[in-house]
Amino acid sequence: MTDRAYESASSEDEVCCIIGQAVIELSDEHQPVNKSTLSLKLLAMADRDRDDERVLLYWIARKAINKPHQLNIGVQGWR
Repeated sequence: MTDRAYESASSEDEVCCIIGQAVIELSDEHQPVNKSTLSLKLLAMADRDRDDERVLLYWIARKAINKPHQLNIGVQGWR
């Protein structure tokens, strides 16, 4: 039996890391960091990744950027 609270906290951490990585890549490319560029960068990162579970995290990250009030992955901080 898995611990759902652990999975949610782990997913939250991974989503935060993915968003951070996208911000770093945009900065390295001398691109502006805003919702639009961040969303596009996350799409590009998802296209490069072959791991289906990570691709899902990219989509969750995009949702967190575009509609943070609608995101709920089971952690209080994301509501």
